[in-house]
Amino acid sequence: MTPENSFPFVRELNELRRGRGLDAADLHPRIGPCLRAACEIDDTDQPSAAREKLVLRLTELCGRLPADLRLAALAALGLHEEAAGEFLDRRISWLAGALDRDPRTARRRIDLAFRRLDELLGAPPRDHGLHPLAGWYVESMKAMLRLDRDPPDLQEERRIVAEVDELDELVLPFSAPAEAGSDPVPDITADALFGGEIVEARQVSASHAQFVLRLPSPLRLGQRHEYGIRFTPRRTALRPYYALTPLRRCEEFSVRVRFDRADPPCRVWRLNGVPGRVIDDGVDSGDVLTVNRVGEVGLEFHELHQGLSYGLQWSFGARDGPDGGTRNTRADGGLAPS
Repeated sequence: MTPENSFPFVRELNELRRGRGLDAADLHPRIGPCLRAACEIDDTDQPSAAREKLVLRLTELCGRLPADLRLAALAALGLHEEAAGEFLDRRISWLAGALDRDPRTARRRIDLAFRRLDELLGAPPRDHGLHPLAGWYVESMKAMLRLDRDPPDLQEERRIVAEVDELDELVLPFSAPAEAGSDPVPDITADALFGGEIVEARQVSASHAQFVLRLPSPLRLGQRHEYGIRFTPRRTALRPYYALTPLRRCEEFSVRVRFDRADPPCRVWRLNGVPGRVIDDGVDSGDVLTVNRVGEVGLEFHELHQGLSYGLQWSFGARDGPDGGTRNTRADGGLAPS
């Protein structure tokens, strides 16, 4: 048998899952030394601060588990929205129903999830460069850009995680760089597809806008939420790239671009963590992408670095204007410096 001390975090997680899990009133004194070190909990931290650090770290790591193990860990610890606040036996019964398995299998799934969390907690911490006032981060983002429509149409779906309690609004920046001499009139619109409603639009400049998305209900610390939004840049000429430059933590990003098959680009290349100026200069990365027969290109990125750009750029060869611009859309976090 494997010695218990080979999994120190499992022992401490098992202690925390008792009763109401991380919602327990006596949580603070029950946090073990290994979890305190892994979550950077200091002796001087108040109980509320210790709980916040613990919830954020465990929520982040649960997000890296397979779906069934993620559900098991969140339910066991009282972090799942539908299982939170219940006692352990009731949370296990709920988990068994959600997995369509018996309670004994649900317990084994929790044990396996805790073993995986033990591995992740014992690994060197990742440097996220998290801004203390961010309030939320992006666990995953999917984007679909339609360039075969006039005007171009961009749809985004995101899964976010709250880093504070009572998070009820998100500020969503979006940039579509204007041509030189453009009149500074509102050129970008946004519509919420699901998961919230747009309550304010701020046209910061001719190229940049911010939209305030009100959530259906406030999120608590560590709670996940999904929403979808459609951006429409109303321009006759857009520069030839689509890039995400995250100003907050972003774990996963996937994008699919559909070009007009009647007017396809001559060349398409990947942008994998490049400075914004490289895009503006139109430098070909050499990482060439193939447009499939229906006119689409799809990409995925993981562990994005804040301040760098990810996506794709293309060229129409002799058809490009003198500034290299024909089509372009940039999203999330404002690709203009801020």
